[in-house]
Amino acid sequence: MRRRSFPAVLLAVLGLAPACSPAARDPRPADVAATPQEITRTMERYMVAARAVDPEAIAPFFSPTAVLLEPGIAPVEGRDAIRAFMASFPGVRVDVATATPDTIEVFGDTAFLWGSYFERLAFPGQPVSEQHGKFVIEWVRQPDGTWLIQRYFRVPVPSPRPSAPSRTP
Repeated sequence: MRRRSFPAVLLAVLGLAPACSPAARDPRPADVAATPQEITRTMERYMVAARAVDPEAIAPFFSPTAVLLEPGIAPVEGRDAIRAFMASFPGVRVDVATATPDTIEVFGDTAFLWGSYFERLAFPGQPVSEQHGKFVIEWVRQPDGTWLIQRYFRVPVPSPRPSAPSRTP
């Protein structure tokens, strides 16, 4: 039998904690029904700010303790660090940036938005680049009823390489 490390077990337990809270077991039906639409509208407003690459408009969508996770970079922790990270791309041009929701799951005051993204960007002095992949965003409802991003995971998916033409004798 394979032994799991303490950090792996702790991560698994922490990941399940929102689903085990009393609010998650007995959500208010009206809240659960309205939440996907609220999160969809909030995500649409977030994408407007993201397309503008406006750190001051992007940061308020994140909770003060939010974490942005993407392969290849250290976790960006906290609203102020996320603001600074977004500000580190001066002059970037966003031709296209989409986030397409696939599923929204609600567990009391926590919701998960699963989806796909596509971006076409141009950094100063570099050719236009395209990225696409999957994402999951953990949203947390604030005491005033607004939803903020607590964790944002982005996973780029490599573009398929063109296949070599087949040779027939």
